[in-house]
Parts: sequence; structure tokens; C-alpha cells
Amino acid sequence: MNTCLELADLKSVGDAFIAGFEHRIAAIPRDQCTPFHDAAQRLEIELLAMHQLVVHCVKRIDELDKVAAAWQIMVKMCDSAAKRLSVLHKQLPFCGAGAYYDRVLDLRNKCVRLQQMHS
Repeated sequence: MNTCLELADLKSVGDAFIAGFEHRIAAIPRDQCTPFHDAAQRLEIELLAMHQLVVHCVKRIDELDKVAAAWQIMVKMCDSAAKRLSVLHKQLPFCGAGAYYDRVLDLRNKCVRLQQMHS
């Protein structure tokens, strides 16, 4: 019995995290940094949780192409998060979005290496 999510389910969870971030960001007044930091920190926590979920899931997958596909989902999720954080950095340069952006790129690079290693 497979006790982990299917690849489509991993993608759905990732998409939900990004959609939730977009929803939270849309409600933030453009002159307030605290709500932005709360939303960005939550996104970062969700990305790290998703990473741990992928780590857990790929341990149970025997096919290397499926392992690489799982890491590709994670890379795309990081790409989506980085894109949104880049836009926010331009809109709110005084809120420090760049720090979150850099950490997302670090996680993305790690996932790219894992994807390439299993391709």
C-alpha cells in the first residue's frame, strides 16, 4: 500500500499553498509591512513543509523518473513563490521581500539538484 500522495496530489497541495499566499497578499494594505511578513513567513513554512512531504514521498518511490517528477513539482512551486515575491519586492521595496525571495531560491536550487540527480 502506498502511504504517500500521488504526484497530482502533491501538485494540488502546492497550488493551494500558492493560491493561499496570493489571497493573503491581496488583502494587505500596500503601506504595511507586518502583514506582508506574516504572509511571507507562512509561505516559507509551507514551502518547507512541502519539501519535507516530498522527501517523505520519494523514499517510497522506486522509479527514478517519478522521483525526478516529484522534485520538478517542488521546483515549480518554488518558481511560483519566487515570481510572486519578486513582484512584491518591487511593490513593497521597504518591506524586505528580497530576503524571502533569496531563501525560496535557495530551496529551489536544492530541489533542482535533487531533480537532476534522479533524472
